Amino acid sequence: MGTRHLICVFWKGKWYLAQYGQFDGYPEGQGAKLFKFLSVARNIDNLKGGLEHHVYEPTAEQLEAIWVECDAWDAARSADPATFNVWERNMHGINQLYPSLARETSAGVLGLIARAARSEEPAKEATEPKKIPLQLDLGFANDSLFCEWAYVVDLDKEVLEVYGGHEAKGEGHRFADVGGPTVPVPRLVCSYDFAELFLTKSKTEFLEKVLAACKEPEEEEEEGDGREPTSTGVPPGYDTDDEEEDDEEEGEKNGDEDADKADTAHEADLAEGGSAKGSL
Repeated sequence: MGTRHLICVFWKGKWYLAQYGQFDGYPEGQGAKLFKFLSVARNIDNLKGGLEHHVYEPTAEQLEAIWVECDAWDAARSADPATFNVWERNMHGINQLYPSLARETSAGVLGLIARAARSEEPAKEATEPKKIPLQLDLGFANDSLFCEWAYVVDLDKEVLEVYGGHEAKGEGHRFADVGGPTVPVPRLVCSYDFAELFLTKSKTEFLEKVLAACKEPEEEEEEGDGREPTSTGVPPGYDTDDEEEDDEEEGEKNGDEDADKADTAHEADLAEGGSAKGSL
């Protein structure tokens, strides 16, 4: 599902990664992948090693050369109809040659970096191992329309932060240095110490905690305090209320036409959202 998001890594007081992803940005998708990765202590050590020695931020000229190489790969493959399928999402040149830059990789980029450090064995040939190109797409964090979720792995504080929706920028905000003073920034939903992730028994337990945190802003808005809202809350379409599903089922049983119309409108909104930010 097209749910645009950012996967970020903050370490040694600076941003090392801000990976744009286009699919499955909900906590059940990329959030669950991050939970699985960070639940293994060795992965974190390897991630640090990979960031230290095996990544680089390509220049504009290097990026242009990468795209030329990927386009040539696609052209050569498309010449053989027996093996080429334009609808195979992960079979294009960028996915095969430089997966760390592909929009489909998302949270999987952490695994790519960690594996580079894990394979630090003496090479058979005296050649320097190929480094992993990474892009810092931090500006996407200010896009309140299309950046629905953001995840920050802070290796300094050893926490995972989950952001959903947007809010006005304030002093001390995680994304305070991203964009101008008046642009929106992702809204913090919840954060978890790595130690807490280690003790979390399952993906289901992790998602239950995130879901509970998503409900808290909604409950605060319902209580009301007379102030104007400063944030957009969690992204539209992310259902945090189990009772709504029960109501829809009841409406269908009773032949409730309004419930059917609401479902149709919701599906139309999702279809429109899938045509947002262009492909890489």
